[in-house]
Amino acid sequence: MNIYDISKQSGVSIATVSRVINNSGYVAEKTRKKVMEVIEKNSYSPNAFARGMSTSSMKTVGILTTNIRDLYQAQCVYYLEQDLKKHGYTAMLCCTGDEQAAKKEHVELLASRSVDALIFIGSHFVEKSEKDNGYIYAASNHIPVFLLNGCLSHSNIYSILCDDEKGCYELTKCALDHGAKSPYFLATRDTFSVQRKWKGFKKACKEHDIEIDDSRFRLLEDGFEQLGSQVFSILQDTDIDAAICVDDEIASIVEKVADYCKRKVPRDLQITGYNDSIFAKLAHPAISSFDNRTAYMCSQAIYGLVQVLEGKEFPEETMYTGKVVLRHSTND
Repeated sequence: MNIYDISKQSGVSIATVSRVINNSGYVAEKTRKKVMEVIEKNSYSPNAFARGMSTSSMKTVGILTTNIRDLYQAQCVYYLEQDLKKHGYTAMLCCTGDEQAAKKEHVELLASRSVDALIFIGSHFVEKSEKDNGYIYAASNHIPVFLLNGCLSHSNIYSILCDDEKGCYELTKCALDHGAKSPYFLATRDTFSVQRKWKGFKKACKEHDIEIDDSRFRLLEDGFEQLGSQVFSILQDTDIDAAICVDDEIASIVEKVADYCKRKVPRDLQITGYNDSIFAKLAHPAISSFDNRTAYMCSQAIYGLVQVLEGKEFPEETMYTGKVVLRHSTND
């Protein structure tokens, strides 16, 4: 999609399209609306990129995260920035939040700063609707886009991700092998990554002849107090004997609530986390988790970014495996 396509689809001149895009000169409101409808329909994002295009590299890479307070995302920012420095690049960080409009706005902001590439941290940026991913596709029409632990298929988008399905399968299998009969899957968001983990959870349950339906997928409200009260309800109202959590933070809260409820871990309740973070290591008992090799993922992203910017080949999708780290929360 370019300015000529917009002109053709909207039935107006290229000059008129240019005036609408740059908000310069008079354009009748009816005509402006017609042009904007074509732009929005095709997820065209010309303003920032067109103005930011340059023949010389600025040696700057835009990094986008939804929540810098999230430990996993914060670690990614650290590793990415360190590797970028080694290659002479400067990082420009944007914390977008979860709102779709804010994500798009921040992408356009980075583009206006003439960044050489964009890195999106986490599957929070991968939407179920292809239309909602349009702003990422539009960005990739101008500069390389790297997506960490998410996957979108489009030219100039490079996805680097850990095999979360296998990781959650192995964690769930571990709990079931140690005698769990009634596992529950706990998450605070329904993202691309979470859905892959859910798939691995169901696969392990099926192999152990445990019937699973959507009631086993508990989508909890984020926040310490809200999480605590909801976990308390689950422990009181269900026959749960294994909590398969999508991250270590949730797992550590489950363990605290279990202690309050006089549920012994791992005797009464097995718990697994994910990311193998400090939350898992400092818990008591320490929590079995999955090391998704965050540092490796980030180093691969920067390696690929440099390759692409130098005009070399790099695969559009790279999937790697992590490893289960067994601790005392799973009868081991």
